[in-house]
Amino acid sequence: MINLDFLDFHQCEEGQWYRVYDAQNIYLCRVCDQCREQKLSQYRPEILRGYNQFDIDEPIEGDNE
Repeated sequence: MINLDFLDFHQCEEGQWYRVYDAQNIYLCRVCDQCREQKLSQYRPEILRGYNQFDIDEPIEGDNE
């Protein structure tokens, strides 16, 4: 469960934070060791670890010619 009160008032200390990127190398947010778990819990696990066709319930349809 996300503790929104913590995130509303938390300030990462200067020099203690780092940037977090998703599996596609897209910037998500900046975190420190204290807030990493809370902030990253807002994202689906697939976003952080990456996904492929096996993670998707829909089959890929071919071109109908």
